[in-house]
Amino acid sequence: EMTAVTVIGKPEQQAMRNGAMGNGGSRLRELLDDKQGLLVKQTMRGCLQECMGCEAKSEFKIGPMEYVWIVDEYKVSEIAMAQPDFLYALEESSCLCRCCFRDGRSFNMQVSEGSEKGGPQLLQFIKPCSFPLNVSIPTKDGSIDCPCCCFLPKLSTSSADGTPLENESAYICDINCAVPKLQYREKGEPIYNLKPETCCCGCCIACNPCTGKGLIYLPFYFHDPKTGSIVGGSSGGNAYEGKEIPQIRKLWAGMKKECCSTADTFAVMFPQGIDAKRKAGLLGLTFLLDFTVFERQNENH
Repeated sequence: EMTAVTVIGKPEQQAMRNGAMGNGGSRLRELLDDKQGLLVKQTMRGCLQECMGCEAKSEFKIGPMEYVWIVDEYKVSEIAMAQPDFLYALEESSCLCRCCFRDGRSFNMQVSEGSEKGGPQLLQFIKPCSFPLNVSIPTKDGSIDCPCCCFLPKLSTSSADGTPLENESAYICDINCAVPKLQYREKGEPIYNLKPETCCCGCCIACNPCTGKGLIYLPFYFHDPKTGSIVGGSSGGNAYEGKEIPQIRKLWAGMKKECCSTADTFAVMFPQGIDAKRKAGLLGLTFLLDFTVFERQNENH
């Protein structure tokens, strides 16, 4: 008698074959099935608007990514930037919310095929209104930033026709609130915890002045939510020292983009063996990571 074995990163395939991804699912599988990773490039759309203090709609162009296209650990190669984009994402949100409640606003990130707006819609990532990560409490000597640990940002995935795909990404809070952490779930079950390498019993982000890790660049690794072990990590010594570890990493995309805008570029390197539905869910996780960690959420107001 054979027994079923559950493996991290290996979801059931039958639901995919039965059209669980709704309209556009077959095309999305064709686009994502053979991809080792994605290069998620936020555009400089609305940079003048942001210079005037108003948050602009986020716009992304998405192409293929491979480990060998990461240069010096923190830069994206020209080869990667030259790859044709096959997905386009644009935030739909209220101008009033972006101006008055930037860090807790709701939005619908609509993903379509092609490199520009107007292609067939494939997915949508829906984020409801939430608390920001930090709340500033005014005092007579200034303000104190206190972390929020309830009603935190989360994002769910739906097909183009609105069919829920039963996966979601959420920012999570625990006793080590100085370390940003997100969780990816399917049907309510945690699949991955996403966080950087830590030290001091998980209290701090690990830094290496010699390599710049934790200072110049900050990889977010996928972890098994039950054991805490890194997914796809090196088998010997430090599990985080492997060359091809699944992760989401913000990359330097050039002086113009980095210095003249708040636009970010991410390499999303998938765990081995996952299907297109989960890859799509991890794209949503990347959008939530950008929103919570890199979109000025930790600024002092």
